[in-house]
Amino acid sequence: MTEMDEAMAEHTTTRNLAVGSDSDVAALQVQRRADMQVIRALRDTQLEHGKVLEAHGKTLHEHGKLLGALVSGQVAMMEQLQAITDHLGVTPPGQPREQG
Repeated sequence: MTEMDEAMAEHTTTRNLAVGSDSDVAALQVQRRADMQVIRALRDTQLEHGKVLEAHGKTLHEHGKLLGALVSGQVAMMEQLQAITDHLGVTPPGQPREQG
């Protein structure tokens, strides 16, 4: 092989490597764009879920306050019922009678 042939072969190899590199870079750019699209979609979904969770948290807080008020009302009613039955000297149904 002559020097010219060697130089041409080296040139061809270098050119093929450059073309392959360009193709690899282009594929990486396409993949990067697709990855960024997925990341943006995930971000949007997380923001959406954050808003839903915030709304659920507010609702849960309100339900907790309501439940607390209902329990307090129930306790107050039971205390009043006990005071009435004590005043009347009767035993409510379902409670054992005092022996004495």
